[in-house]
Amino acid sequence: MSEGRPGSNPPIPDKDSLVFGFAPSVEGDRTRQALVDLCRVLGEAVGRNVAPMRVASYGALERAIVEGRAHFGWFPPVVLARLELAGRVIPVAQCVRAGGAAYQTCLFTREMEAGKVAPTIEQLHDLRAVWVDRSSAAGYVFPRLLLAAHGVDPAKAFRQESFVGSHAEVVRHVVEGLAEVGATFASLGPDGRILRGGFTDPDGTNARPIQVLATFGPIPNDAMACSTALAPEMTDALRRAATHAKTNIALKSALRHLFGADSLAPIAESTYNELRTLVSRALKSGVVLDAG
Repeated sequence: MSEGRPGSNPPIPDKDSLVFGFAPSVEGDRTRQALVDLCRVLGEAVGRNVAPMRVASYGALERAIVEGRAHFGWFPPVVLARLELAGRVIPVAQCVRAGGAAYQTCLFTREMEAGKVAPTIEQLHDLRAVWVDRSSAAGYVFPRLLLAAHGVDPAKAFRQESFVGSHAEVVRHVVEGLAEVGATFASLGPDGRILRGGFTDPDGTNARPIQVLATFGPIPNDAMACSTALAPEMTDALRRAATHAKTNIALKSALRHLFGADSLAPIAESTYNELRTLVSRALKSGVVLDAG
């Protein structure tokens, strides 16, 4: 879905359970348990059973919300802005990483062999590029703004462009030599050093062999949003549950593993307003922001 006009989601039946949609970047037993813990803590806070729904992509998550199969979920910023502008979701809380509510895009290539020098952005021509999808802020939208800012036309710079659906796949394609250039997300510390990114585990460890060419931002952090079909009082309850549970050990552990986040906070409206404006202009101009 990519229309810019307000819509409406199918009514949500009055059930005892809520469904939380999530597209994990890392799979495994630890991820599954963290997702269960997150849903349990939120469910206990609002007095409802919360069931997790793991989906394969942002597009699948968007369809689950639009079709009424998920009541709330975790969204990357461009997808969130588009769904909000279309009247499908209401943002309730965004993650905080290293004390900040925003992150960067990271343009990168494979780690250079000894004695070789990484290309500059201006030298990125006639190469294969790999992106997450057309709606990914860090994995497509902002990297193209970065290229343009350096005088590189993103529509002409590469001989081949591929969309692979996740940050993990972008990193794998570059590391394995299936593409020369990719883009993912990165969180910076106060000194400008990268603390974590799409090329590390969520806690910043286990960095893959890549070479960062440049970072660019800020981009508002990913966030939790509720379907507009959900009762307003339940949306408010989920907002309070997400932002007031900072001392819950299980929630903090789940947030750290699933999102590399320290906590959840109210939406930083100033940062999101800038993104809403960019997305709105893109939709009006006919640019496709497809979640895949």
